[in-house]
Amino acid sequence: MNFKLLLLTLLFPFFCLAQKTNPEIDRYIKKEMQELGIPGVAVAVVKNGKVLHSNTYGIANIEYNLPVTTSTTFQIASVSKLFTSTLVMKWIQEKKLDLEDGINRYISVVPAIWEPIKIKHLLAHEGGIRWPSTLGGYLGTVAATGVRVLPLDTLVQQLKDSTLVFEPGTKQMYQNGDYFVLQYILEKIGGKPIEQVFKEELFTPLGMASSGFDVEVRSHPYQTMLPVANKSQNFTKGKNGPLIFKGFYSPASYCAGGMFLSVSDAVKWAIALDREVFINKTIQEQITRSTTVKGGFTQLGWTIQDNEGHVMTGHSGGPGLADVIRFPEDKLTIIVLSNYADMYPYMAQTIAKMYVPAIKLQELPKSFDRGLAR
Repeated sequence: MNFKLLLLTLLFPFFCLAQKTNPEIDRYIKKEMQELGIPGVAVAVVKNGKVLHSNTYGIANIEYNLPVTTSTTFQIASVSKLFTSTLVMKWIQEKKLDLEDGINRYISVVPAIWEPIKIKHLLAHEGGIRWPSTLGGYLGTVAATGVRVLPLDTLVQQLKDSTLVFEPGTKQMYQNGDYFVLQYILEKIGGKPIEQVFKEELFTPLGMASSGFDVEVRSHPYQTMLPVANKSQNFTKGKNGPLIFKGFYSPASYCAGGMFLSVSDAVKWAIALDREVFINKTIQEQITRSTTVKGGFTQLGWTIQDNEGHVMTGHSGGPGLADVIRFPEDKLTIIVLSNYADMYPYMAQTIAKMYVPAIKLQELPKSFDRGLAR
């Protein structure tokens, strides 16, 4: 039996569990949706490889009045980094790369200032590589200017020609230039575009049939993209009701953001981590290993904090399109996916407190106003 078949065989009983719901979560989500005007949400809670809660709420597409289902795929923005990290873990396990590898092992002719940069620096936002001026740093709160969609090779060459923001390994700064270079390296190792690497190395082995990337290409006055099954619209608040909101993720940035994920696929991923059949325990322990900087990201690129004695890891994105919180010591994962682009990531931690009452909730605003005139 090959590895992929063995993995699916081990996980199959958990994929086929009947949908379970926690009434407390249902009441909470419905209340928040009504208060903020959130069109659609999907939530799952997984512990020790078992689904404690999985439910969907509201509308995925207002034009066709389509409800959110467990197969609805949501734009997860920077939560994509958790899946980039999972790919790196898999390849560490397979000895295709190592966190201590210098990036000059994979990139020919690097500038002298890049020579100290290692794979672990890129994952932990410690490389000091600038966020490209032609791409990124954009929440959609103001009109975009000067954004150019460049091929990854061209983008990396421009980054080589720029200066570093700081000396590698001395600071942490949330700027996606590190992840664009990491994607370049992962594509070199995989021998194909990153969306295909993710499909072959992660999605297919884990049975994640709904997830993917739309590979959008923009060239005025048109844009094209690949179809992603069951893709939810995103929404922002308008004067007279919700407006459809379309963000853009360049294919050169997919390791940093741009992945579409369904709650059913997110559950499969969480179960695989819990059961240690995809990424072994020794490799997973590195998720919580802090860097010497200790600036909020681990060396595998997960956010980390000690919350009243409980280690919390994960990532959010959008800022609130997706939020994943994982308590590795308890093998507890909270997954919240939303199609409301104006929301901050506050729901997952509130749900987490239902299962880990001792934690202290961060004081976060729930939403922000883009000030759109329509």
